[in-house]
Amino acid sequence: MSPADRSDAVGRCRALVVGYHRDIDSGRATAGIGAFADDAEFEAHGRVFRGRDEILGFLGAREADTGRQTVHVLANEVVTGQDGEDDGRDDRRVELRTMVLLHVRRPDGAYVLDRVLDTVHRFRHSGGRWQITHRLSRPLHPTV
Repeated sequence: MSPADRSDAVGRCRALVVGYHRDIDSGRATAGIGAFADDAEFEAHGRVFRGRDEILGFLGAREADTGRQTVHVLANEVVTGQDGEDDGRDDRRVELRTMVLLHVRRPDGAYVLDRVLDTVHRFRHSGGRWQITHRLSRPLHPTV
């Protein structure tokens, strides 16, 4: 894979992560399901949701919780793995590690840092597009 292809692949994968967090923050969490592969695993709140149906259930519950307004800020992004050559194969992979700073809106309207998560997103290029196959997270900062 050429350096330009690498940066394009990483850029597309990063856009998936930013996009589904933006969907959550805008109250449309279920719109983010398109970022995930059918067999994806999504770790959140100490649980693992397997497959698009379980992930969609999690996102639907999040969307229904209209009283919880959030802002996710991504920081310290590092590509921790990448393989696959631009040789016609449709099995390229990327792994992106990032910190997610989760801010929650208080009743007075101010947003406060709720937690910091160390996340790893793994991606697979299949069917001509990138999709998230795994989302792993570990809290770095206790709930405030």
